[in-house]
Amino acid sequence: MSAKKNAILETGKRLFLEQGILQTSMEQIAEAVPVSKMTIYNYYQSKEGLLDHVVDSLVETSWNLYREVMDNAKDPLDALTVFYKEQERFSMNVTQQFITDLVKFPEQMEKLMAFNREKIIPEFEMMIFKGQQLGQIRKDISPHLLVAFLTFMKEFTARSEWYDGLGSLSAVADQLMIILYHGIIEKGNDNASID
Repeated sequence: MSAKKNAILETGKRLFLEQGILQTSMEQIAEAVPVSKMTIYNYYQSKEGLLDHVVDSLVETSWNLYREVMDNAKDPLDALTVFYKEQERFSMNVTQQFITDLVKFPEQMEKLMAFNREKIIPEFEMMIFKGQQLGQIRKDISPHLLVAFLTFMKEFTARSEWYDGLGSLSAVADQLMIILYHGIIEKGNDNASID
């Protein structure tokens, strides 16, 4: 990929994530790079074409981060701890506005959901199962149910109105993770600490 094409992609991604897709114009992207609007259209044909590449980039980055943690973790509990402690890194600055706008682009939303369904969820379920086999995670909890619960909690807590009156977003997220983490860890596991 040429440096100019990559600069357009990265700038488009940054602005889409910061401002939302619908709120970001091709003029804003062109000005921020800086290139002409025609240059953007030469590379990506349309705003939707650029968005398609942005979503591909998010999927690739997400998969690389996930694989990095999984490949470097000494065991499933270690991987869960890294996922918890570095959740900001894994969010990749995806804002609620970006997700709200992305719903209006069903092909792109389906691409993200398919990635989650076909790659992340099976890997995560396998990690949970391995943790159960190692005696780190409670065996009386189905890996499928646990992943479904985590997905539900992620979607539910993504709604900002849910947090009204509960305190800061980071404090609420920390407390939810503590509840979850200690609820699935097998009793007597000395390695179970998220502090």
